[in-house]
Amino acid sequence: MFGLFGLFGKSKPLQALEVELRAAGLHPHLVHDSLKLTILRFLPERGRAARPDQLRGAAEVLAYCILGPEDFAEVASQSRTDALARRLAAAPEHPEGLDAQVVLLAIQTGNCHPEVAALFEVDES
Repeated sequence: MFGLFGLFGKSKPLQALEVELRAAGLHPHLVHDSLKLTILRFLPERGRAARPDQLRGAAEVLAYCILGPEDFAEVASQSRTDALARRLAAAPEHPEGLDAQVVLLAIQTGNCHPEVAALFEVDES
């Protein structure tokens, strides 16, 4: 995944995730590589087989978590923002799902916007 200590560049899945992060309104350099690599591990089809829709979905959830609803709405359409808000509202019902995993990752690493974190009652004990 690392491309042998950066000598050969970033892996194709990591590059694809960074493209999707940028499309979701979040510059990839604002997200630590360890966070991006963890998200790639969450995907059901890891590595080169990761589907673009899975990458896009994970990138949108992470961008929403980091930017918050208002800033995300500035870079995305209102319908896209509303659809993502509905997905995140349903995430606690499916804790093993990709959306819930990405949200919890953002919360646990301290990268989640307070307004989004407040939607999820996380017991940090």
